[in-house]
Amino acid sequence: MILHTDEPKTGSLSTPRPADQPLPQSKPRPKRFPFGWMLLGLLLAGLGGSGLLIQRQLQQQRAERLERLTVPVQVVDLTQRLRVSGQVQPLRQVNVSPRESGRLAELLVDQGDEVVAGQLLARMDYGDLASGIRQAQARIQELQARLAEQQAGERPQVIAAAQARVDAARSQVDLAQRELERIQALVQAGVVARSELDQRSARLEQAQADLRAAQQELERLQLGSRPETLQQIQAQIAQAQAELAQRQSRLADTEVRAPFSGVVVQRFAEVGSFVAPTTAASDATAASSSSILALAQGIEVRAEVPEAQIAQVRVGQPVEIRSLAYPDRLVQGRVKRIAPATVVVREVTVFRVFVEPEPGADFLRTGMTVSVDFIGDPQPQALTVPSVAILREESQEGVLLLDPQTRRPVYRRVETGITQGGVTQILSGLQAGDRVFTALPPGVNLETLIKRAEQQP
Repeated sequence: MILHTDEPKTGSLSTPRPADQPLPQSKPRPKRFPFGWMLLGLLLAGLGGSGLLIQRQLQQQRAERLERLTVPVQVVDLTQRLRVSGQVQPLRQVNVSPRESGRLAELLVDQGDEVVAGQLLARMDYGDLASGIRQAQARIQELQARLAEQQAGERPQVIAAAQARVDAARSQVDLAQRELERIQALVQAGVVARSELDQRSARLEQAQADLRAAQQELERLQLGSRPETLQQIQAQIAQAQAELAQRQSRLADTEVRAPFSGVVVQRFAEVGSFVAPTTAASDATAASSSSILALAQGIEVRAEVPEAQIAQVRVGQPVEIRSLAYPDRLVQGRVKRIAPATVVVREVTVFRVFVEPEPGADFLRTGMTVSVDFIGDPQPQALTVPSVAILREESQEGVLLLDPQTRRPVYRRVETGITQGGVTQILSGLQAGDRVFTALPPGVNLETLIKRAEQQP
């Protein structure tokens, strides 16, 4: 064993010591509890729990904010309706005017008056038509009396006088014949000149002519008038009657009468105005002073239905009518007819549909603007969402749906039905209780949601 002479220094790792000498023992340190680490752990655990709680609270708040932007899908009973605008117009309307031009002498009705068919409305100045009628009537009476006289034949005393003239003429013939025979004998005896015989022959011929005339007159009187004479008188009577009828027709035309029962809706002329014939079917709003008045009967409603919606309208379909002037008064009606051709109104192609109001629509006036609801088939237990929730992308329709699992918006395609009163019927794609967004949530990209929905099987 090697011993070191130097005194070892206390605590020095280089101080020699005997090999058999045990290592010096250090004093045991007092044990310390790890409170700091526990505090740190608790702090970290608390922070982690608080963070998770805050995160959950934020997620809950975000979900609540999203839910406030949604509404539930409702199940309601719907009735298909189509609302369009319309106008009240007369069922029948004409402009009343005289048959011949002239001055208005008398006007017997005013605007708003109710009239019946055939009622006298006005008179025109007929001038000398009345005197012409009286003259024609007198001429007819004269001709008719003459015809009756000819048809009845002459009186007996007239015939007797004619017979007496025949007898006298025959006596003159006999006398002239005897005188001629006497002169012939004298001429042969040479007592009388030949010229005397010629004179007696001429007297006989004249007497014979007078006899023939008297006999013809007697025969005429006995047989009555000749047929051609009667026909001539009858033709004159017919001509006079035609002239009378023409004058009477012209006089009747000066009386302007109502063609049908109705109401005087407009009055165009005053007494003394010059009026002329006009087209009866012309529009009253375009009539000028050449017409006397406009007459209307009944009312109907003319609705203008867009071409794309005409399939929802049919003849006989029930209709509800409301006027802007009387919004609280509802009038029921039915579709009477649908125009066969379209018209363009304010650059929109429409069909004109004519509606017949039921009794009780007397307060409606011509020209009033009305709303017309065509009542369609009922749709019971229909799924509906607000119409603003429907998203249209090209030819597709869809909604933003609040996913009940993730509480996030997702895009869902839907098939829609009728739209009424701000809600739209959903035929497929949703179920009762689903919640749909009525506005796009902040920070949501709609195109991304649509693409994501299209990528899902």
